[in-house]
Formats: sequence, structure tokens, C-alpha cells
Amino acid sequence: MRFKCVSKFYDSIVLEPNFVDLHLSNYSKVNRGDTKLIAILDDVSCSVKEHDEDENATKFYQIENFNNFYDHIIGCWDYYLRFEYDNGLFCIWNAKYIAICNPATREVRYPPYLKCFDVFPHGEEFVCSIGFEPEENKYKVILTIDTNDGLSRAWVLTLGIDKSWREMIQYAEHDYYITPYRSGICISGIIYRFCYSSEYCIVAFDVKSEIFTRITTLIELFGNNIHESEFDYMLIEVNGKLGILNFSKFWCTENIHLLIFEGGKWEHQIFQFPLGWKPNNIYLSTYKICKYGGEEIVFAIKLTSSDVLLCFVYDVKNNSWRRFEVQEFPDRTRSIFTYSESLFPLENIGTIHHQP
Repeated sequence: MRFKCVSKFYDSIVLEPNFVDLHLSNYSKVNRGDTKLIAILDDVSCSVKEHDEDENATKFYQIENFNNFYDHIIGCWDYYLRFEYDNGLFCIWNAKYIAICNPATREVRYPPYLKCFDVFPHGEEFVCSIGFEPEENKYKVILTIDTNDGLSRAWVLTLGIDKSWREMIQYAEHDYYITPYRSGICISGIIYRFCYSSEYCIVAFDVKSEIFTRITTLIELFGNNIHESEFDYMLIEVNGKLGILNFSKFWCTENIHLLIFEGGKWEHQIFQFPLGWKPNNIYLSTYKICKYGGEEIVFAIKLTSSDVLLCFVYDVKNNSWRRFEVQEFPDRTRSIFTYSESLFPLENIGTIHHQP
């Protein structure tokens, strides 16, 4: 794709839509699930590569141009950014703006503006999600507005196809309240997000059919008041399946609970950190835990007394641990993601600067 100007003939071939779609589809299939980590820092982002057997230490490097989004939010009253990720693309948003970023192509684009961006803080707040649909090789950004009566409105934007947001349907009849303070996750074309309502559940959005459904969870796992452990549990992917990771009782029991949804039922596992590592040595955060490869989960732990980032990797299938260290790592990591590169182009999406 980079050398399309070798001749006019090759230039015409690589610009054919069928060729581009096939190339991007095969590339996504080959690279999906790579064990690369991206660490989001305060103002930059770094890629963390686990060391090979012949190397002495894990390496990291800053991703150029990935911090472009920060350059365009000066003057925005809400500096707290939220990160959503799927299959190589990041959706970065706050209460005012949305940006789509592709670290592989070093592109940052802003989707078309919606008037609902001006609604908050007057009683409504939008929630943004991104999902990849593997059958049709399409990315979609989903935007919902929650009110006290539940999920009321929803829009969708198909990246590279839609020129403006499409409002899907009025959802006032559904008693959903999708929390904006907890990240969603997309697995095999389905976006999942926690919902706080009279019946605690997970809201599932099918990226292909654009239909919302719900999955009931085990409310007893979260105690009498689920909001008390609001930042102690998260959605996570385990070997292509939906999971819930809960460590709300970690400080008193040292137990971490993992629920995996399969065949319409939740399977419950309990595990602990390796011997010698106690809760007083470890600070767990939902922002610093993610899937790692197929059946592994990585926990990024920053020791306060050193500049070392410890990455504990738990193998769900074998119930075993391993770890690697990143030396001289900056002390301002806010979140981590498993990352697989995508060549999906963003040049036809929105603008390179946010619209006022």
C-alpha cells in the first residue's frame, strides 16, 4: 500500500475498493489478537513489547502523533478522557468531543458534530463505543444519551461510509442506564457495557444488526450495593468470550473473581496473585488490566518505590502466572490496552480538527 506509485497499473489496482477491502480484511485476521500493549500516559502513549528469550529487558517506545488529540482540547472544561478500543482503532472521548485514532497509520480524525454534544451538563451525558464487525469488515461508533428514564436516544456512524450520524431509534421504553465511567468491550461484533437499572445487567449491541439486548448478571457477586464497588470490577474478553473480573474483596480475602459467559450461563472462577505478593504490595485498577493474547489477563502494577512497571500475566486455562518488567517506565500510566495493528484508513472520516 505504501509503494502504489511504482507504476500507473499498480496504482490503479491498489485503489480498487475490492482490493482494499480484501487487503484490510486479511490484515485484520492475521494481526487480531497480537500480544502488544499500549500504555496511555497523561499526554503521550507508549507501546510495550515483551522481551524475547534472547533479550534482557522489556522495551517501550513512544507512539508518534498518537497524542494529537490532546493538542485540540485546550479550552475544553472536561479534561478527563475516556478510551474505547477495538481491532486497532481507538475512540477517545470526553463530555464534549470524540476522536478516532489509528496508531498504525498515525491518523487522528474527528467524527461529524452532533448537537447533543452541547447537552451535558444539563441533565444528560452521552456514552461513546466503538466496534468492529468482522463479517462485513466494518467499524461503527455508537453514541447513546442516558436520562433518568433510561436509554432514550442512540446514533451510529459507520466509519468510512456514513457522512453523518444516523439516529437509530427511540429507546425510551427500555430501562437502561449505561454508565459512562466504565469502558465497554467489543467481542466478535458485539459491544458490551454495564447497565445500572432496577435489574442490574449488561447491555449488548450487535454492530451488524444494530440491535440492543441485555444479559442478566449475578448481582450477588457485587454485594448489596453494586455502586460501592464501582471501580473494582470490569468487563474483559477471555478466549473470545465475555467475562467479568471482580476484585472488590481483594484487600480482605486476596481473591479475584472471574465470571465467563458461555452457553447462556456464567462460569465462576477464583484465583489469587502469586505467593509473596500481598494486597498491601499491589494496587489494582480496572484501567490497568486487560486481556493478553487468547486466554491470558495482564495486570500492570506500578511500584511506588521504583520506576519499574510490573506486568503480571495470568493464564486462565492453566491457572498459572508469569511476569515481565519494564524498566525506567514513566510514573503516570492511566490505562493499558492489548493492541493489534490495523491499516484501516481514516482520511475519509470527519475532520482533522474538532468542530466548535
